[in-house]
Order: sequence, then structure tokens, then C-alpha cells
Amino acid sequence: MLDVYMERFEHPYLLALVPIAGVLLGLGVVAETAGYNTVSGFLGLYTMVLLIICLIGYIGLFSLKYSTQVLRRWRIRNSGV
Repeated sequence: MLDVYMERFEHPYLLALVPIAGVLLGLGVVAETAGYNTVSGFLGLYTMVLLIICLIGYIGLFSLKYSTQVLRRWRIRNSGV
């Protein structure tokens, strides 16, 4: 069941974090030029957190996909068919 889930869905919500991070970074630059340094710092922090969450999510998805492929090969090899 997990294999079907991994093949059908590519998790667009994780990919949606990248443009949101870009918008936050742009707002941070605007806040920096306007003189709101604290707001700019927090927007930069939120941008980094979004990118780290996206990276961790995709690392988890790819490792799950790789481990299911390895498990499938191991089952086929040890099944004796």
C-alpha cells in the first residue's frame, strides 16, 4: 500500500514551500530597505526554516522510496521464484 502511495503522489505541498520562501525572502529585502531590521530578520529566519523543512521532507521521501525498492529486491531475491 505504501508503494502505491509513493508512486501516485509527489507531495506538492513540500514543493510549494519553495515559492513561499522566495516571497518571504523578497518581503524581507523590502523590509530591510524600509528600515525594519527586526522584521527583516524574522522573515529571513522563516525563509531558512521553510527551506530546511522542504529539504528534510524530500530527504525523508527519497529515503523511503529507496528503502522500499531495496526491500522489494530483497523479497524477490529471497523468495525462491
